[in-house]
Amino acid sequence: MMKINHDKLFWLISFFLSLVFAQNLLAGPDLVLYEDKAQLKNKVGYENKAEHENKTQFKNKVGYNNIDNQFGGHLKLEGRVAGYDSGSYFEPVGTHTGLDGLANVRLKDKLILSEKIYFEAHYEAFLKSGDTHKKQYNIQKYFPLPAAGLTSESLKIDKQRLLDLTKTLKQTDDHVLWHRFDRLFFSIKPSWGDILVGRQAITWGNGFIFNPMDLLNPFAPSDTIRDYKMGDDLVSVRFNTELLGECNLLYVPRRDAITGEVDFENSSVAGKFHFFTEDIEMDVMGAMHYDEIVLGLGSTGYFKDAAWRSDLVWSTLKNSQNKSGYFEFVANIDYSWVWQKKNYYGLIEYYHNGLGKNNYTNAMIDPEAMERIDRGELFALGKNYLSGQIQMELHPLLNIYFTVISNVRDPSGIIQPRVIWSVTQNSNLHFGATVFYGEKGSEYGGFLIPGTNYYTNAAPGAYVRFTYYF
Repeated sequence: MMKINHDKLFWLISFFLSLVFAQNLLAGPDLVLYEDKAQLKNKVGYENKAEHENKTQFKNKVGYNNIDNQFGGHLKLEGRVAGYDSGSYFEPVGTHTGLDGLANVRLKDKLILSEKIYFEAHYEAFLKSGDTHKKQYNIQKYFPLPAAGLTSESLKIDKQRLLDLTKTLKQTDDHVLWHRFDRLFFSIKPSWGDILVGRQAITWGNGFIFNPMDLLNPFAPSDTIRDYKMGDDLVSVRFNTELLGECNLLYVPRRDAITGEVDFENSSVAGKFHFFTEDIEMDVMGAMHYDEIVLGLGSTGYFKDAAWRSDLVWSTLKNSQNKSGYFEFVANIDYSWVWQKKNYYGLIEYYHNGLGKNNYTNAMIDPEAMERIDRGELFALGKNYLSGQIQMELHPLLNIYFTVISNVRDPSGIIQPRVIWSVTQNSNLHFGATVFYGEKGSEYGGFLIPGTNYYTNAAPGAYVRFTYYF
């Protein structure tokens, strides 16, 4: 089988899309999107209506009136203060308080070819530097055992995907610069549904903090920024049926990590039906995922003014000698209210992980658990978790959030207070912190890493993030 030269493919796609992005930057906002002159003046500064009309007539003459571009993106700048526990796996490279920086730019373009066909691409670049990167770089270089399964693998996220569209431009012990395509797909909308082909994000499941039914790149429970979910290379077909409502079928081809060839045993084929039974919405899901069977049942309903959701997922274990499979279960309820003329929102969620253990050091040598952690599907080593979040709107431009994720057995957990201030219509400031609690030996308080004398890191950290959208 002919192997793909991923480097050449990446740069070919980059060159093509750079032309599209450049065209949008030079062209400015699409004139046909604005219905009146006042709106047009505010957006592009035109003073002469005749000039606008001439440009629109020109577009009609050359046949572009049915083609539209929607261009946008964001710029994020983040500063972070990071803590490192003495006795943690950072011990060999020093545990003094660190300062980190991250810059991220995302460019996105949606080329609408007709009412039923469009092409979408998202390009993003990252620059990361600071003490945490330097420590992780040196740990991986000089102390690989303590780093195994704990340090960042962000530069290898496309290793098993059909297309490797992540490239490292420069990496030193001081900083790393990389870029990638996170969306790259065509959408076709026939009369009976829609077809998506390429790199895109698909989300299934009803979990807010934990989401076991979401098989493809779910957010980690501790992720507080969820504006873009990581995309995957796949084919999605969605249509409606009279008997079982909406049906969504997925095929996600992946490559063998060693040979680089497309391998069905590492791929995913999945389907989900979404339908109503009186006042309850139901989801029925089935998948062959990494050569294992995954079955799911979800439901959503209302109790007075509150909304509740639940998912039950069964997964087989192809290599386990102790059991044939395991259950995951998540249930949550959320509610919004007004008190003292302020808007509030709150949620409570319970999650059970049937693959969890009481001894977390042993959990890290469980191949079934570590395989799912490495794939970014499992984020818990324990069995039972209770989480909650409350949001208070102090002002329409200022919101306060408080999230707690707790392992109920230890007990140990994560506390995440944060404030989001909408500085302008197109920008915001995000202040936040992550605080761990629990005794040594607990999941979030820090436990012994197998084969070492070091513990997982449980030191607190804080950050400030500025985001500008365009």
